[in-house]
Amino acid sequence: MSAALYNFSVIVALLFSSICLRQAVIFAGQHWIRNASHSITLLILPIITYVITSVISGNIALSLGMVGALSIVRFRNPVKSPFELVVYFLMITAGISAGVNLEWLLLLMVTTIAIIVGVEAFNRLYFRLTQEHFFRASFSEGNSLSTLEIKLSNANASLRQSQYLIQFIEGPESSCYRFAAVSGNELSAIADAVREDDRNAEIQFAST
Repeated sequence: MSAALYNFSVIVALLFSSICLRQAVIFAGQHWIRNASHSITLLILPIITYVITSVISGNIALSLGMVGALSIVRFRNPVKSPFELVVYFLMITAGISAGVNLEWLLLLMVTTIAIIVGVEAFNRLYFRLTQEHFFRASFSEGNSLSTLEIKLSNANASLRQSQYLIQFIEGPESSCYRFAAVSGNELSAIADAVREDDRNAEIQFAST
């Protein structure tokens, strides 16, 4: 196989791996990756890393020069969650792995995607058995979350079962439910349903 054909096959493998990883992350409920900038970064980053690895391999002088050139790069965009950082590091590692051997790339991506899909599948199974989510939404989840707080005079069992519920307090005289979601549309639907059932409900909605 010629060098050009091999490099083309590696780039195709990296693109395919990036797309598969993106879909696995979306399946896990991490919708921040649907953003165009995140998706394009996911596609380009491993290819850039692969090209850099291929160019500097076996040339010490060029390697030192590349390190010096890359040292002036500064990333100003804040990373909002550890998982987002891991995804970027994974794609860099994918590019390096492809520069060494395609088998390492295959092992890395298959293992990672299996873990992500497996964890989300367990979370969904846990919800079916217990009617509660194993994981809770966090304000450091990598998304800018909209929030909703509802105060009622009585407990509401249907609100307790919402997948967007992050906290609730139920008492004999009043109950409070707090929700968080990436999009405010889901929370608006919850608020509208509560208003129809209870005109005296106190609703505080903050959309990002």
